[in-house]
Amino acid sequence: MSGNRLTQLAALVLLSFVSVPASFAWGSKGHTMINELAAQSLPADVPAFLRTPEAVQEIAYLGPEPDRWRSLGEPELSAEQAPDHFIDIEYADLIGPLPRRRYEYIAALEAYAAQHPDMAKLLAPDKVGFQPYITNEVWERLKSAMRDYRDLSAQHDDTKPVEAAIVFYAGWLGHYVGDGSQPLHVTINYNGWVLKDNPNGYTTDHHIHSQFETAFVDAAINIDDVRSKMTPVAPVSDEWDAYMTYLRHTGSLVERTYQLEKAKGFEDQGTAESREFTAERLAAGASELRDLIASAWIESAKPVPKWHEPTAPATAVPAGKSAAGF
Repeated sequence: MSGNRLTQLAALVLLSFVSVPASFAWGSKGHTMINELAAQSLPADVPAFLRTPEAVQEIAYLGPEPDRWRSLGEPELSAEQAPDHFIDIEYADLIGPLPRRRYEYIAALEAYAAQHPDMAKLLAPDKVGFQPYITNEVWERLKSAMRDYRDLSAQHDDTKPVEAAIVFYAGWLGHYVGDGSQPLHVTINYNGWVLKDNPNGYTTDHHIHSQFETAFVDAAINIDDVRSKMTPVAPVSDEWDAYMTYLRHTGSLVERTYQLEKAKGFEDQGTAESREFTAERLAAGASELRDLIASAWIESAKPVPKWHEPTAPATAVPAGKSAAGF
């Protein structure tokens, strides 16, 4: 990254810690629509139980679930999982290509911050966010449960408990995939333009986030608007790479979001352009979720690599302990 850009980001230290209202991507209506449409459009090769009206209803209900965990009634839970809903990609990209594992990402941010002390507050991992990491982790939970479903089905055992787990994981996954379709969840400009370089006069007030994703969606967008913009089913083989491509496309639309706000596109019924844009973003979330659920099912059929024995020479185990140390 250039020195000028790094200096500009460093100048945001104080701005980034201004108290602003909590932001919840898409609000309840948007998240519910994303999950419902994804579940309704699952391909026929996904297990039938996942496509029943009851499963669709449950997955739709679970769309807003992680936002229900962001309550003052559960302050520790709220604080712990709040960073899972976003990633400030401008800061995350300072470390180079993002590693696939959460703790490697945390270590890389901390190492970069140690080399650039003026950026240390900005690069605290919980301030930069974990959006793609929670998405990948929940997707892998879903894939694991689907593999168990395959095994139980092959053995003619009861699959009802694992079916419930799969529905829950699919609904839980949908929340974060939905967050990832909202441009203001992948940028430092998440609730007002914070960069000093603002030649186009975008709003710096802390209102755009909730106005766009909640008030405007509630007032102006319906599920048929979104359904008509969904893309054809396209399962992916590498969930991480596909999801990062999806996030970066979302990030490319940040300035467009501010342009629409400046044109009063998120007031009342908005404009034709703002309604089209918002429905397309919600449809992108629904399409991505559907494809990731379908991909988890396909990937769950693949054999799991076996654990490898240590290659180092075996050492004596003290009496009373196993090789694992217990």
